[in-house]
Amino acid sequence: MLGLVVLAPPALGTRFVLSQQHDAVIGREGFCDLVLMKRTVSRKHARVFFDGKRYQLEDMGSAHGTFLNGSRVTRAVPLKDGDRINVVDVPIMFRELDEAVGPDTSQSHLGLTQRLRDLTPLPGTSVPMAYSGRLRNLLEITRRLGSGLVVDDIFPRVLDLLVDMFPQAVVGEILLADAQEQLNPVAIKHGRDDDSSIITRVLVGDSLARQVFQSGQPQLKSVEGGSNESVLDVSGSNSICVPILGPSHDRLGTILLETDDDHRVFTNDDVELIASIGIVTGQAVEYARAHEAKLRMDQTQRQLDTARQIQMRMLPRKKPKVPGYVFESHYAPADSVGGDFYFWDSMPDGRVAMGIADACGKSLPAALLMAQFAVEVRHCLATAETLKLAMASLNQFVCSVEEGFITFLLCLLDVKTNLLTVVNAGHPPALCRWHDSGNVEPLSADKASLPLGVRPQEIFHPFHALMRPGDEVFLLTDGVTEAMAPNSSLYGPERLNAQIAASQPNLSARVQAIVEDLARFRGNRRPSDDCCLLGVAREVA
Repeated sequence: MLGLVVLAPPALGTRFVLSQQHDAVIGREGFCDLVLMKRTVSRKHARVFFDGKRYQLEDMGSAHGTFLNGSRVTRAVPLKDGDRINVVDVPIMFRELDEAVGPDTSQSHLGLTQRLRDLTPLPGTSVPMAYSGRLRNLLEITRRLGSGLVVDDIFPRVLDLLVDMFPQAVVGEILLADAQEQLNPVAIKHGRDDDSSIITRVLVGDSLARQVFQSGQPQLKSVEGGSNESVLDVSGSNSICVPILGPSHDRLGTILLETDDDHRVFTNDDVELIASIGIVTGQAVEYARAHEAKLRMDQTQRQLDTARQIQMRMLPRKKPKVPGYVFESHYAPADSVGGDFYFWDSMPDGRVAMGIADACGKSLPAALLMAQFAVEVRHCLATAETLKLAMASLNQFVCSVEEGFITFLLCLLDVKTNLLTVVNAGHPPALCRWHDSGNVEPLSADKASLPLGVRPQEIFHPFHALMRPGDEVFLLTDGVTEAMAPNSSLYGPERLNAQIAASQPNLSARVQAIVEDLARFRGNRRPSDDCCLLGVAREVA
């Protein structure tokens, strides 16, 4: 006995016994002899009939075609045992049926369908997923997402799991919002066998996705035949779209699934489940982003630690050993690296050069600028004929870099004459504690100069001060006087002058007392700027 066997959903396993007395109509509507509940199948799609000699297959003007062994049917064509019929994409075999379905049964003579499995739900209904089954699916997704630490790997994994959970889904799209809240694809399936990590396809569900993203609420949408709002190019569809929400309910993107199967439409229960998955996905995304941010921070910290080591090597390792003089220093960057710099060098003629500089800004950019400046300082001092020319050359260098300005205080100490020559480029003035009076006074030129890098034609004016036995000179950056207390008050020059004027046994004790007083003043507040302090004292005979 010849008949038809359906080889795929929505009627997988169905056998239909053909009758020579009755035509067998295949279609979507319930009055058909072989019912295929699928949107792409026309109401009356095709028929199989007996012409007196053999069975014939004829398309009944369907929208999407009937095929026999891969060729489209355009007129009635004869069938032979083993032929493969495709009603759109539903394969059906024409073949001899076993005796289990015989000609003497009433069903075969009436041309009714006999099923090898339970009846599936009617159109518009869906078998509710058992609570335990939903919970298992959600736990499995949570487990898999919890093992993902790379943001780009999360979304294809989620989409693959969703398509596995919902066999009726034939389209899936996951979109992620950028900083401008524009939705961009991160995983796409336009067919169950698609690779979800390939995102070069044209988006087809972005309109519904934008609505859901803006509202932050899931939507279940059924589109009837003839509407152009469907994701699928079929006579109707059923779509579900939910937002991806972060732990703080921030909208991160959307998840969209669509089916063309009337037999298994999405329901409100599915909305609830997929919305939960959207929340779990959002948490996984935020966790992965936090992990990536920590990795970047760790990498940045390692780079900063390396930069700090390099910067510390640029600073003097030893104090000058000059008969009759002592030198002290303190350096503390606000961050891992800073924009302050100091040096002292012994010149070929026996003089001691020492200086202190502060680049605009803090952290790595300021440190990089200062690293270039440190090399240039030593070059200019070694090659320039006068201090004025050395400053002019340094000014041209900083102007050419075009990365900000540098305040710079440079001193040359002639240990034979005890004459200190000072030139200042916009830096806080040196402070001198006169031994005889105990007074603290700034060492300032009659005419101030701008910082290096502000004006290429700037002229710098050196001046002189005689250091007598017991006199002490201090060079500092504004990180000292502008240190901030917890109540945001400034340390200030008055408090610094008081510390310098206080009685101390030697220069080292005085510098240490200033550093400790700064720490007490700041309390638990982090330094807001780099702090650098140099001191030179002429010993009392």
